Amino acid sequence: MDSIPEYWRWFPESRFGLFIHWGPYAAIGRGEQVLLRERLDQAEYEDAACRWNPGRCDPREWARVAKDAGMKYAVLTTRHHDGYCLWDSKLTDYTSAAQAPKRDFVREFIEAFRAEGLRIGLYYSFMDARVPAFWEGRADRDDALAAA
Repeated sequence: MDSIPEYWRWFPESRFGLFIHWGPYAAIGRGEQVLLRERLDQAEYEDAACRWNPGRCDPREWARVAKDAGMKYAVLTTRHHDGYCLWDSKLTDYTSAAQAPKRDFVREFIEAFRAEGLRIGLYYSFMDARVPAFWEGRADRDDALAAA
């Protein structure tokens, strides 16, 4: 434990935490990889994601339950490989704030978990299934491999 910097020691000492892997894919009910694994139609998925509106979402309740269970931290998926953002963004309207929920779930999560004294983490996937290269790879990949 001496080799771990002081500012990181809280994590291995915490032992018990929560990872909330959640977004529009939850409405489909077959896991967060459903768009990729089942090669769903991207346009249909985007349309459904923009209509997704989890009315019973209550980060304050999540935080209370986590604290009561003895958890010390929680991590939220802020954006998964589908590219849908759970916060307000000036860069895209493919977000929970701009679409049906009209809510910034990341802000709500942070405020709720901090209010309960829990540490927070944010998971962000840089991959985006809406970008053709996600499926096809880099255009120059084959040329680069051939030259190697």
